[in-house]
Amino acid sequence: MDFKFTDIDLGEGIKDTFKNTQIIVAEGQKGHIKAYVDSIIAMNEGEPWSLFESTIIKPTSLTYKINNRIFHDPIIQSLFGTENIKGNVKGMTGSYEIEKKGDARFIAELIYLINHKCTSGIGTEANVCDMLSSNEEVYLKSYQKVKKYLELISNAFDCPKNLKVIEAQKPFDKESLRGMVLLLDLISNNLNPDHLNCLLQIKNLDSIEAPKKLLEDYIKWHNKMIDVHTNPKDFIKGEPKPDTYVFNTRGAGAKNMRFRLQSIKDFVNDKCEEWKDLGYVTDEHIGYQKLKTHLLDKSNYKDEYGRGDNTLDLRSKVNIDHIISKKGKKASGNMDRVDNLVVTNPKSNKIKSNRY
Repeated sequence: MDFKFTDIDLGEGIKDTFKNTQIIVAEGQKGHIKAYVDSIIAMNEGEPWSLFESTIIKPTSLTYKINNRIFHDPIIQSLFGTENIKGNVKGMTGSYEIEKKGDARFIAELIYLINHKCTSGIGTEANVCDMLSSNEEVYLKSYQKVKKYLELISNAFDCPKNLKVIEAQKPFDKESLRGMVLLLDLISNNLNPDHLNCLLQIKNLDSIEAPKKLLEDYIKWHNKMIDVHTNPKDFIKGEPKPDTYVFNTRGAGAKNMRFRLQSIKDFVNDKCEEWKDLGYVTDEHIGYQKLKTHLLDKSNYKDEYGRGDNTLDLRSKVNIDHIISKKGKKASGNMDRVDNLVVTNPKSNKIKSNRY
């Protein structure tokens, strides 16, 4: 086919993406780009393409960024695999047909999930395709978060160096990978709905000194929770009970993801002090003055020192008090740790003073 060069209006979103990038757009003299794309679809061995497969090849800012990752980024490629790389995610082998866009679909679903604060589920095919076509700035910001999460995971497990790992030795599967993304968003993204109530809050991912060890702890917990032999209480006749972590790993809807996020938060809260002591995170975790919501929940919204009607709520004037005072005779070590903190009203706090 003979080609000629032409200028086209890409729209503001596309212009921003390709700013300072030299590109050539070619249009057939006897056809159009859309017709060319349609011909590619038609060559898919006679199989009709799904809505997602047709959408992911359209020229939008988000599709460009996702495709750039899966076709040109060795860090991301080493996660999911290519025709020549086995990848490191169980169930997503290098034999994945490129035109089926399995890795692109997974990444797009994560972007949708993070953009909707982990409360939406991964979205329906129509939801995800609307996102890809919209060129909205908020989705591009969520893409940046997902990109950083996946890069950290890939580098933590040395995926770019392990390109021929056999299926049985791959370090995680799709669901544990999804869970790791939820965990990283929980501790680093202040827009995450459970971030405020999480005991580990970091400024950025660089605050994680030992990401592999931290993530391996999560994978061990995840694998234990979904196994009938190590967690029999969450199963009945070999099937997961409703409203359990393992039950919600079997679905990807809004309720499933919300339950998983809360379960991961509880796991992180249990491991927070241990991870700090082991040096897995170096950034000072959440300051005790920001723990109001968590401590209210922990105390069942009761004033630890009050008598009679000692009910507290988020509108109450609340003090956060050290059980063992920083200035008391018994003070030692980190007095700001969560097990040394309670919520109380200012009057009760004043009466208690520095006494143990």
